Amino acid sequence: MENIAPILQAVASVAWAGFAFTALFVLRSGIISALGRLSKAELFGQKIELREELQELQASASAASFEARVGDMQVSAPPPERSDEKEEKFEAIVATILDQAKVTPKLALIALSAELEKQARQELAVRGLLKDRRHVAITEALRELGAYGFPHNLIGSVRLFMDVRNKIVHGKTATDDDAVSALDSGLTILRALNALPKETNVVFHSGVNLFRDKDCLIPIANAKGVILETTSAGGMVKSFRIFPSTQIHFREGETVAWEWNMQNTWGQAWYKDPDNGVIKKAWDSSAEFVGRHLDAV
Repeated sequence: MENIAPILQAVASVAWAGFAFTALFVLRSGIISALGRLSKAELFGQKIELREELQELQASASAASFEARVGDMQVSAPPPERSDEKEEKFEAIVATILDQAKVTPKLALIALSAELEKQARQELAVRGLLKDRRHVAITEALRELGAYGFPHNLIGSVRLFMDVRNKIVHGKTATDDDAVSALDSGLTILRALNALPKETNVVFHSGVNLFRDKDCLIPIANAKGVILETTSAGGMVKSFRIFPSTQIHFREGETVAWEWNMQNTWGQAWYKDPDNGVIKKAWDSSAEFVGRHLDAV
C-alpha cells in the first residue's frame, strides 16, 4: 500500500492537469470573447474620456486667449506694436507645425509641445528668472511663472494640453482627428503665450569702448559696453541703457534674456555715444550683463 500511494498522487496530478487543459480548450472561445468585450469596454471608456478632455482643452484655450487679449488691453491702449520680423518668425514656426500636421498630426503635436516648452523658458528668461539654466521642465517653468503672477488660465491650459498630448501620442485609442483637435487648441494657447505683454531688451550696440574718467581718456580694458533698446511691457515706452560685459556673443537687433553675472562689477564709467560721439555717463556702479539671445535658451 505504501508503494501505491505515490502512484495515486501522480495520477491525480496528471488528471487535474488534463481536466484544466480540457476546460480551457472547451471554454476558450467564451474566455476570448469575454476578454475582448472587457478590452473594448476599456478602450471605449478611454475614448470617451479623451473626447471630454479635448472639449475641456478647447474651452480652456479659448479662455486663455481671451485672458491674454484682456491683459494686453489693460497694459496699453492702443496695443503695442509688434516687430514685423518677430511676427514673421513666429508665423513661420506655426506654418511649420501646420505643414507637419498634414503628414503626421501626432508628430506635429510633439513639435508643438516642444515649442510651448521653449516659449515657457523664454518667458522665464525675459523676466530674469531663468538664471543661466539650460533646461527647465515645463511643469517647473509654469510653477515659477505662476508665482511671478503669470495668468492662471494660461498656466492651466498649458498643463491640460501637455496631459492630452501625452494621451494622444502614447495612447491606443487616439485618432488623427483627435490629434488635429488638440493641435487647434494648442496653437491657440501658443498664440496667447506669444501675445502676452512683456518687457523686451534688444541689442542696439555692442563692443562699445568704456572709460574710467569723464573725459574718456582712461579706458576700461576688461569690459565692453552693451547698449540695449528696452521696450516696456505696454510697448509705449522705449529707453536705451548701457551695461558692461565680457561676453562677445551679442549681435545687434537680437532680443536677449535678462541675465547677470553678479560676481563681476565695475565702478563709475563713461562712454562715447556710437551714433554721435557725445560723451555720456554709463553708470555709477554695475554688475556684468550676460543675457543670452532668446533663441539660445
